[in-house]
This record gives sequence, C-alpha cells and structure tokens, in this order.
Amino acid sequence: MLNERLSAAKKIASELHQAEDAIDETMIRIAQLAAALPAARRDTNMSAIVGQEAVAKVAHALAAAGEVRQLLTDAHIALTATQKQVGLGTRMFGAGVKPPSGALAEDGDVVPLPLARAS
Repeated sequence: MLNERLSAAKKIASELHQAEDAIDETMIRIAQLAAALPAARRDTNMSAIVGQEAVAKVAHALAAAGEVRQLLTDAHIALTATQKQVGLGTRMFGAGVKPPSGALAEDGDVVPLPLARAS
C-alpha cells in the first residue's frame, strides 16, 4: 500500500510541476505579447486608439493567467495537506528545494514541498 501511495504522489508531483511550469511559460509569452503591442504602435507612430481593444484583451489574458497560477499554487499547498493525510507528510520527493524561510509554514510544521520534479 505504501508503494502505491508513493508512486501516486510522485506522479501527482510530476504533473503539478509540469502544470506550474506551463503556466509560467504562458505568462511569459503573454507578457512578451503585451509589451510588443504598444511598442509596435509607438514604432509605427500610430494613434493610441489603434489596437486598443487588442491591448485590453491581452492585458485581461495576462491577468487571467495570473489567477490560474494562483489556483495552482493553492492546489500545491492543499496537496501538502493531502500528503500528510495519506501518511506521506515527512517524505521528500526529488531534490528537496526548500521554500523561503518561514514561507507558508507555521512553527513546528513540516513543509515537504516541493514534490518530485520531472526531469
């Protein structure tokens, strides 16, 4: 039973980290697009009105991606609690990168994040 739980935890950790990496990459690309739009307008000496609807939509997309990122980090924290519930609370999977000192932990809490990263 423990091996099955460990295997499941490693799979979930891998998928979670891939999702976190994907949303970060998405945010980077949206931000690059958001920067390119006004730069192109300025470089072509167009009115600020030109393309404003597109600029607003891209800005909204970046904000939405930020909300998705927050939900994933919230899920990451929730999975820490789940990890403890299934008896894997003190196990580390992977390199054992520690969160910043005092981050998300209360005195005496074991923070086993992050779980395994896929190579």
